[in-house]
Amino acid sequence: MVGSRKASVYGKKVAETLSNELAQCGITVVSGMARGIDSFAHKGALKAGKRTIAVLGCGVDIVYPKENSELMGYIIKHGAVISEYYPGVRPIPAYFPLRNRIISGLSLGTVVIEAGEKSGSLITANLALEHGREVFAVPGNIDQPLSKGTNSLIKQGAKLVGSVDDILEEISNQISIINVELCNTNNNFKCIKDFEDHLSEEQKIIIRTMATMPLHIDEICAKTGFGVQKLNAVLTLLEIEGWIQQLPGQRFIRS
Repeated sequence: MVGSRKASVYGKKVAETLSNELAQCGITVVSGMARGIDSFAHKGALKAGKRTIAVLGCGVDIVYPKENSELMGYIIKHGAVISEYYPGVRPIPAYFPLRNRIISGLSLGTVVIEAGEKSGSLITANLALEHGREVFAVPGNIDQPLSKGTNSLIKQGAKLVGSVDDILEEISNQISIINVELCNTNNNFKCIKDFEDHLSEEQKIIIRTMATMPLHIDEICAKTGFGVQKLNAVLTLLEIEGWIQQLPGQRFIRS
């Protein structure tokens, strides 16, 4: 998740909200710990109590910008701070476009929030395309300079983001593929089916109905055919046992 260092109040709020909701769905948020959008992307994930990764344009022992010292400490405790530069290397402008390739390379997709026509965030978006990754953009007011880059990305085919579901919809298949690969390659990883034996038939139906993207309770009702009262009871048990997680707005996702 990347964007302008001179982000507006709106941009910061969107970055924090999207990051928080993605993190709650088990997505690790990657950004560059710069001022503005980057910082609020990290903060959103941290507020959800989940992982986030910061890719620096300097040595990992250098706090840049300096006001992010406390934020960097939290990221280290709840994720990782990484860099291709040796400790002690100071930040210079040329390093930041270079580190963008690491941000896009680590990620399933790049979300751009507020970017001018010549923003470094657009470099990250282009790199994501070269890496075969998804590119997302949050639209902005047409009379605002920080909207020109994101609106241009949308015109060029980037996925317009109106909510977190727009992101999850695009990357859910990739997440499923990754989970299958983990299941097939890690001898210590037990497939979800190995643990389903003790579940009731109703619980199995609900678990198998849920994809990697959140479903609203009305969608689960429609897909399973269960009444609301019965569904609520089964969902409560599954949540207590750790099979599912409830998100804001009566949405549920598999843990």
